[in-house]
This record gives sequence, structure tokens and C-alpha cells, in this order.
Amino acid sequence: MNAPAKSFGDIVLDARKVGVSFKVDGGTIEAVRDVSFQLCKGQTIALVGESGSGKSVTARAVMRLLSKRARVSDATRITYAGDDMAHMSLARMRQLRGNRLSMIFQEPMSSLNPVYTIGSQICEGLRLHQRLGRSAAMARARELLEEVQIPDPEARLKQYPHQLSGG
Repeated sequence: MNAPAKSFGDIVLDARKVGVSFKVDGGTIEAVRDVSFQLCKGQTIALVGESGSGKSVTARAVMRLLSKRARVSDATRITYAGDDMAHMSLARMRQLRGNRLSMIFQEPMSSLNPVYTIGSQICEGLRLHQRLGRSAAMARARELLEEVQIPDPEARLKQYPHQLSGG
């Protein structure tokens, strides 16, 4: 007998027709074309593809962390809590990032400061955006690592970026 399929909650993020191009010497390069996906509460999704296929550019487009040379397609819609993040003001986007939305980049040595523990760096964002005290931030950091199924979250909080596996 097959186990019943897991049901997921409401749609948290709805990305439609994500397109990103970059201005380069001599023209424009289309890095991402017509990518669509939905993320539901309680669900984990993955962007899969070979190196250079646009996974990181797509994720950066969602978070509005693209370089100034990037241009997001006018057709792109990235909806979170009823708002189109692809076209909202940068001030509003900054309110969401680190408070309601976060991104953990694949390469810890280029994304995290090597002289601080994982726990201290996660707590910094929590204390800044959610105004938590030191112990509450550390407890929440542990919960967040558990939510994304990082093994042994208590130990990981005390580790440094180079001690995390890449990928």
C-alpha cells in the first residue's frame, strides 16, 4: 500500500515567467528565460540544472539581489504575501529580506564571514530584523536550522563556515 501524498499549505511564493538578462559589451545575454514555480508552506523545492543554467540568477532575482547590469523581464511576477516583489520598491524589499525572506548561498566561504560562527551570523540577522535578545535569537537560529533539516543544529551553531559542507 502506498503512503498518502503529503499535502502542503498555502502558496508562500509564486514566481511566474522569471526572466533575467545582463548587459554586456556588445549586447545582452539572456541568463534566465520563462522560469515559473510555486513554493507552498511546509514544502521544500529545488532548482536543478547544470552549471551556468541560471539557478543562482533565478534565486537572486527572487531576492532582488542582482547586479546593476541585470534586467528583470517586464513579464516577471514574483508574488509574496500578495505583493509583486519583482517590481516593488527597494525600500520595501529591504524590509522583507532578513525579516520575512532569507537566502543562504551555496558557497559558505564567500557568503559568511570566516571569523564568526554560523550561530553568531544567523543571530545577527535575527537580532537586527526581529529585534530578539541574544538567547532568543540563538534559540530561533537553532529552530531555523532544524526547519531546513541541517543535521545536529546545536553543533552547527558553534561551527565556522569552513566546517560546513558545500552544496
